[in-house]
Amino acid sequence: MLKRLWQILGPVICAVLMVVMLLACVPSSTHSHSLKAEKKDAVSLTKTGFKSKYKKVRALSDSTHRFVPFFGSSEWLRLDKMHPSVLAEAYHRNYTPYLLGQRGSASLTHYFGIQQINKELKNKQVVYFISPQWFTAKGANAAAFQEFFSSGQAIDFLQHQTGSACDRYAAKRFLKLYPESSYQDLMEKVAAGKSLTKTELKKLSYKDMLFQKEDVLFSQLSIVDNYDGTVKPQAKLLPENLTYPQLEKIATADGKKASSGNSFGIDNTFYNLRIKPQSKRLKNSQTRFNYLKSPEYNDLQLVLNQFAQNNTDVLFIIPPVNSKWSDYTGLNQDMYQKSVEKIKYQLKSQGFNHIADFSKDGDKAYFMQDTIHMGWNGWVAMDKAVKPFLDKGNTRPTYQINNRFLSKKWAKYTKNPSSFY
Repeated sequence: MLKRLWQILGPVICAVLMVVMLLACVPSSTHSHSLKAEKKDAVSLTKTGFKSKYKKVRALSDSTHRFVPFFGSSEWLRLDKMHPSVLAEAYHRNYTPYLLGQRGSASLTHYFGIQQINKELKNKQVVYFISPQWFTAKGANAAAFQEFFSSGQAIDFLQHQTGSACDRYAAKRFLKLYPESSYQDLMEKVAAGKSLTKTELKKLSYKDMLFQKEDVLFSQLSIVDNYDGTVKPQAKLLPENLTYPQLEKIATADGKKASSGNSFGIDNTFYNLRIKPQSKRLKNSQTRFNYLKSPEYNDLQLVLNQFAQNNTDVLFIIPPVNSKWSDYTGLNQDMYQKSVEKIKYQLKSQGFNHIADFSKDGDKAYFMQDTIHMGWNGWVAMDKAVKPFLDKGNTRPTYQINNRFLSKKWAKYTKNPSSFY
C-alpha cells in the first residue's frame, strides 16, 4: 500500500521539493543591470514582461540609461518605422520607451501595476496613452484584468495601504473584478477601511519574498526579441538626420502602400482578417456606443492619485478614431468629443496639464493604422509632442487631487464637466 502510494505521490513530492530548493537558491532581487536585456524587455510586449516587477524595476532603476514608462494598451504592438521605440532607437534619444500595455489593459490594470514601481516613478516622467474607448458602460473587463494581474501587485498594494479613499475604492474595484482571488479577505478589510494586523503583514512579507524569487526565476524564460528582430532593423531604414517633413513623407508612402486594398485607409492585413469577413455586420454597429458613463473615470482617478503621490510628470495622449470607420459604424463623434472633454476636465482641474489631444485628427491621411490605433503619420504627430516633453525633464507639477472624481455621480455625469460639483 505504501509502495503504491509512493508511486502516485512520490513524483509530485519530489517536484515540489525541487522547486523549493531552486527558489531557495534564487535571490529575492538583483541590481545587476544589463542594457541589452533591458532594451529587449522594454519592447517585449509579452504578458510575462508586463506583469514582472523584476524586469520593470531593473530597467527603470538603471542610472546609466533612461527608460521612460509608456502606459497604454494594444497600440504599442504596432511596431512600424514611426513607432516611438523605433524613433528613439534611430535618433539616439536620451530616453528609451518602456512599453507597458496589452490588449484589454486599462486604468485599473495600470494602477495595480504601478504598485510595483512606485519608487521608480518618484519625480520621473511617463507617457500615458488614454483611449476614450476604454470608457465603456461596464469599464474594465474582468477577464483581461485577471489575466494581467499578478500576486506581486496585490502584495505591494496591501503592504502599503493607508486606509485612504483611493485605497478603499481600489480594493472594492479589485473585489468586483476578481472576487475569487486568494487575497479576497485582505482586500475586504481594506475596502472596509480596516487596518491589516501585524500577523497578516508578516505573511504578506513572506509571500513577497517568494514572489520576487519566482519573478526573478521565471521572467528569464521569455524568448521574445522585438528589439533585435524589429526595432533595430526598422530604425536602420530611417533617414540619418531627423526632419519631420522627411518622416511624414516616408509615413505617408508606407501608409498608402499598406492600405491600398481597402477604402478605410487602414492596414490591409488587419482589414482582410478583422473587417472584411464581417463587414455587413459591422455597418452601423456602433450607433449606441456611449463613453460618457463609465467606472473607468473612477479608475483613472486612482492612477492620477498615484502619479500625484509620486510627483510624476505625465504627458497624456488622447487618440482619435479613424473617421471613415466611425462613419461606417455610426459612432457618434459628438459623443466622442464630449467624452474627451470630460477626460480633459478631470485631468486639467487637478493639475495634469500636459495633454496631446489628437481626438479630432481621425480624418487625416494615414494617421490611423487601423480602426482605432495610431500609426504612420499618427506616430509622427505624437512624437512632436513626446520628444519636447521628455527633453524638458520633470517640470515639478503641482497637483490638486479631488476625490469627487471617485464618485458614481462623476462616473455617470453627462453634462458640462465644468458644472460638476
